[in-house]
Amino acid sequence: MNDMFDTIAAIATPIGSGGVAIIRVSGENSVAAVGAAARLRRGIPLEEAESRRLYLADIHKIGDPTDIIDEALVAVMRAPRSYTGETVVEINCHGGYLAADTILKEILSAGARPAEAGEFTRRAFINGKTDMIGAEAVMDIIDSKSGMGLSNAARSLGGALSDKINAVRDIILNITAEIAAAADYPEEVDPLPPEETAQQITAALEKVSALIDGFETGRILRDGIAAVIVGRPNVGKSSLMNALTRSDRAIVTDIPGTTRDTIEELVNIKGAAMRLLDTAGIRGETDDRIEQIGISRALESIERADLCIFVADSSAELDPEDLRILEAIKGKTAVCALNKTDLETETRLTAKALAEAAGLDISDVVETAAPENGEAAGIEALEERIAEKFALGSVGSGDVYVSNTRQRDSLIKARRALKLALEGAESGMPFDLLRIDLEDALTALGEVTGQTVQEEIIDNVFSRFCVGK
Repeated sequence: MNDMFDTIAAIATPIGSGGVAIIRVSGENSVAAVGAAARLRRGIPLEEAESRRLYLADIHKIGDPTDIIDEALVAVMRAPRSYTGETVVEINCHGGYLAADTILKEILSAGARPAEAGEFTRRAFINGKTDMIGAEAVMDIIDSKSGMGLSNAARSLGGALSDKINAVRDIILNITAEIAAAADYPEEVDPLPPEETAQQITAALEKVSALIDGFETGRILRDGIAAVIVGRPNVGKSSLMNALTRSDRAIVTDIPGTTRDTIEELVNIKGAAMRLLDTAGIRGETDDRIEQIGISRALESIERADLCIFVADSSAELDPEDLRILEAIKGKTAVCALNKTDLETETRLTAKALAEAAGLDISDVVETAAPENGEAAGIEALEERIAEKFALGSVGSGDVYVSNTRQRDSLIKARRALKLALEGAESGMPFDLLRIDLEDALTALGEVTGQTVQEEIIDNVFSRFCVGK
């Protein structure tokens, strides 16, 4: 890791053609480094520029003000009122690779060094401008694939999740303060009654458990639902894929085994992202080596999926291949699409029979039809059922959820310590021993917000950021 007192610089926008590119510089010498290459049209040096005001400037080669690189807007944000808590200068130049890269090289030659991945946000964390939850929320906002995921990340960035964690810490701190006061001043301070101590620990435990219980919802909001469409060949899986994506993403024919490999597409389900995977039709016997590989991948996808969408042909009874697939998805979250309901046929598979064979509630079976020429039927009902399976309708606009495993794992450690403390309080354990478990809980909660987090974990978190953020 480089010196955190260096002045750092990086291009903060994606490389490529665009209207504007932003170069970000942070550190004690940021104004001097940018000022060496920027001449403000106002005729004043950059050192005299007002904080948080945009100035039109000519960016030139250092040492030759007549060799203009670009016309840009420059803003100085003086410490501590900036993103990093240090003095930050941002240059808004024209987009494209060459202009921004040439300007960056001039700033680096003036004494700045290239920023490492996530170093701007890391400095914001170190300087107290954000906590670890807020830093991770920045990355979640950048990576958001759905409106609900973006909203959850924005609430975390705004401090909603930190407030929940700190509310639990306050309860535990109050208990430990009472224990410490009673131990230090036994003649003046009476210890808390054991039942009151247990009651407060229970309150903290319930709050931590609720945060852990919300993790799966948070993960779904952040990463999306990993859904796999499965079924035997020629039941309409690819047609269903196209209907859900509102596109012709998958090739549709009446030839069994058309889909040989997995096809992935991102769709929106009631504001949440769903990564939809269409797979090869699963059947027991095939001499086609490529199809065999596709079937193998389909079975592997079932293991990794959050949701299995089993497609059955309503114009035919379930056969051994259908039953084999239903056995493979047993125990998984699943819905069934009873497809081809638009076909006129003497044989008809009923929703009740399919639900019984799948071991699902009849509400998990949705009748669909995705004709080649015509409007797909039942797709909105299928989406509604998927949203219900993942309780997406219960996510309120003010709710905030734990969304990554690092946060969840630290909360699990806190819950374990609180359970030990509660058992101790209820059994009459001496308060000095009870305090050990409570302090373990505080340490674990501090890991979530970054107050007690180890340097190795900090490195791991910020290594996932892009350069310039």
